[in-house]
Amino acid sequence: MLTFAEENIFRMIRFIFLVPLIALAFSFTEKKETRTKFTVQNIPFVNHESDDTLKINDLVFADFFSPNGDGYNDHFMILNVLNYPSNYLKVFNRWGETVYYASPYLNLWDGRSNQANSMLGEECSSGVYYFEFNDGYGNIASGKITLKR
Repeated sequence: MLTFAEENIFRMIRFIFLVPLIALAFSFTEKKETRTKFTVQNIPFVNHESDDTLKINDLVFADFFSPNGDGYNDHFMILNVLNYPSNYLKVFNRWGETVYYASPYLNLWDGRSNQANSMLGEECSSGVYYFEFNDGYGNIASGKITLKR
């Protein structure tokens, strides 16, 4: 019969040897994150890679724009939007209020609200906005837009 101290030592030794064996048996591995990269090419005004761009059929939705008047990324762009003449775009702020609506959308949103609310005609502040785009054929795409002034 083992004493209390000897029994505890025996349990600790057994635990020390079993933990690495259990870890090997389950062969713990790190979960790897996968990302898809889209390359926009053969377009006269754009030639860069983006890993957060939403692409549906032939439509490519930008996820960032900076309407600061420098001539670069001053409008929210959807490439090939002119192929869908019956489209519409709604943009919502973080409270779910519509800040912009256009039908058809022609890549003209410069970060100003065009809705009859307290923001009418005002610049939207920097932040994340959410959009809903209908291509006119019943297909709806939605996502986020980051606006940085």
